[in-house]
Amino acid sequence: MAIVVLDTRTTEAKKMLEFLKATRYARVVEENTPNDETISAIKEVESGKVKSYGSAKEMMSVLKKKAGV
Repeated sequence: MAIVVLDTRTTEAKKMLEFLKATRYARVVEENTPNDETISAIKEVESGKVKSYGSAKEMMSVLKKKAGV
């Protein structure tokens, strides 16, 4: 067994990935790794920098009030 890691941000790697998916002899196991923006958001939540609400209705009420709607 061999493991190949592809940086799928490039066009060439995307083409290679599609090629491998189309073959009978390769199995593609995709890893869902969060991007930098998601990692940053997770850190904000963990550090308590995010405001929380009891319900979606409460959140919408606060947002509408701030927007003057």
